Amino acid sequence: MREARRISTDDRVKIAEEAASEARAMAPVLDGDYRDGIDVRVDGDRVFLVDDDEEAIFKEYGTSTTPAHAAVTDAARSRGKYSGWKPRSRR
Repeated sequence: MREARRISTDDRVKIAEEAASEARAMAPVLDGDYRDGIDVRVDGDRVFLVDDDEEAIFKEYGTSTTPAHAAVTDAARSRGKYSGWKPRSRR
């Protein structure tokens, strides 16, 4: 597994960058923090699609009073298996 992760890192970074670009394009913009926080992080052979907006979790997954936008989640799902959190139902 370790060797597979190591040799696939560059390809996974490319996939994550494509997903980040798609997520930025889909993200609704009020002040731009949600959209502009979307980025790719690499730690050794681990690749992460992240959002640095401190309110991103609420915008991404929704709350009891606001719908989920799920731009990052949807972009990740469109590129393969996704087993992370599920956004609240969209209204």
